[in-house]
Amino acid sequence: MNAAGAAAFFALLLLPLSVRAGSPTDITACDSLGCISEAKFSANISHTLGSNVVGYASIVGGLPPVFGGQARTASDPPSAAMSPDLLTNIASVSKVLTTIGIFQSLRKKNLTIDAPIYTYIYSDWVQGPNINTITFRDLLTHRAGIRTNCNGSNTTYAVLKALIEQGVNLADKSVATYNNCNFAIFRELLPVMEGHTLTNLTDIPRASKSASLYISYMNENVFRPLGIRNAQCMPPASGTVDILSYPIPAGVAHGTDWGDWTLACGGGGWVLSADEIFKVIDDLANGNVLLTSVEKTAMFTNCLGWDCSVRADCPNPYVCKNGALNNGNLNSISVWTYTGIFKCSVPVVVLVNSLLPAPYRSAGDIIGLVEHAYKEAAVVGTPKPCRQ
Repeated sequence: MNAAGAAAFFALLLLPLSVRAGSPTDITACDSLGCISEAKFSANISHTLGSNVVGYASIVGGLPPVFGGQARTASDPPSAAMSPDLLTNIASVSKVLTTIGIFQSLRKKNLTIDAPIYTYIYSDWVQGPNINTITFRDLLTHRAGIRTNCNGSNTTYAVLKALIEQGVNLADKSVATYNNCNFAIFRELLPVMEGHTLTNLTDIPRASKSASLYISYMNENVFRPLGIRNAQCMPPASGTVDILSYPIPAGVAHGTDWGDWTLACGGGGWVLSADEIFKVIDDLANGNVLLTSVEKTAMFTNCLGWDCSVRADCPNPYVCKNGALNNGNLNSISVWTYTGIFKCSVPVVVLVNSLLPAPYRSAGDIIGLVEHAYKEAAVVGTPKPCRQ
């Protein structure tokens, strides 16, 4: 988000929840930039996805979820229709959740996002060049200078320990470069931040303990306060129907569940439903359970955990987060996740369990699809501040 966009969004945040009016089947949401129809927004997403994907679920603002297609095909009994309450790996949308957890832990220690991280690194880890310059803000905006290959679930304890020992180049910190380890490292900072030094453990048991602490911490502080069940970073237990990912057409191919990310969680890996993601994003947009107003303003205007730290098409001045898992092949099986906040108080969540339809498939993510649906949802109305 550029300076002008950040200033505009900050001004909007200072002003009461978006003014919403309309029929029971639609909600008009307005801010100082104009108005949209939530029903049009939702319908535009559904029209684009519809029969063009294996399955999808979409939730826009105050409207009921819209969903269609298959969560599981007959190749993976029991076959199941898509539903917003079914679980899947939500990929990089996990970064937004981890960001919330970081804010909460910093608050307990009366620290800001500009605090350095080196104090919370295990005492027996070797800290390489310039690690002492990295702040939490750097991590949350992909400006820590990390250039290790942390694609997918390559964010284990061993990977994180090695990158800290390697250190970073100061020149690399001047350019935001997307990297999953910027968020997975919180899993290994959290024990010290929360008073669990784990100095009596060697690497393998420490990796297991830190992962357990992170998952417990997130459940206690982020999920349970919103009434979300015990969340994990692995597929649900056998017998629970969950969402699998498929190629297009699905044919007789077996679906993919993306495996167990327990020891790699943070930058990706949380297994949640569209409904559960929406609860979190709706609280960021309209509630005060998870973060204070000051923390939310900092999160939005500084693009902390959001994709506007590395790209400008959310669109400005709004925030969004794209997530994807595709085995490194954009033309194979995929899961796509998206969340964002429009008009200050209109949370949006989209989940797709296959390749996206053209032309969005070649773009490599779902942000453009949602952005187009948003722009086509504009309606005539009176621009007004979010708060009055």
